[in-house]
Amino acid sequence: MTIKATATKQVKAAKKDVKALKQDVKKALTSAKDYSRNLYLAGLGVVNTTEQQRSKAYKEVVKTGTTIFKDLVKAGEGLEKKGKKLVDEQTKAVNSQLKNVKSTVTKNFNKLEATATKQINKLEATARKTIKADAKVVEKAAVKVQAKVAAKPAVKAAAKPAVKVAAAPAVKAAAKPAAVVAAKPAAPAQA
Repeated sequence: MTIKATATKQVKAAKKDVKALKQDVKKALTSAKDYSRNLYLAGLGVVNTTEQQRSKAYKEVVKTGTTIFKDLVKAGEGLEKKGKKLVDEQTKAVNSQLKNVKSTVTKNFNKLEATATKQINKLEATARKTIKADAKVVEKAAVKVQAKVAAKPAVKAAAKPAVKVAAAPAVKAAAKPAAVVAAKPAAPAQA
């Protein structure tokens, strides 16, 4: 597997991680919205309960007089204001937390993206250096092979004897060391 293929796999994995992170953020935002809605509904529940109690109290007030009724209305208004204030405070707090989470996720995503880009650039640079070094080694080996190939016909021409029977073992012996040398791998270049 090449370095470029490895880098490509790492980039794909980073992109999957980023997608998963985005999904997590969306889930967190949805959860926060649900929490805000529940707070609002709880406030409505408080109003409803207050209304039920007020209804009971109203019937009693009608029986007992307008003074008690006025006092209950004032108390109900105070509770209603407190309930609205509480809901507003909780909504503001949740919205603030959502902004902080979104900001943090965006910063972390940007850092992750920058880090991934740097790593990919480093891998590409390393791959280029390795390819250049390997190309030099291959070029040197090609030059050596070409030199040996060029020298081989001259050896055969000089080694041809007048008598074929006596010369055959000598030609095989002369060709064998050249084949062994050509089969040896080239030494790796040092960077």
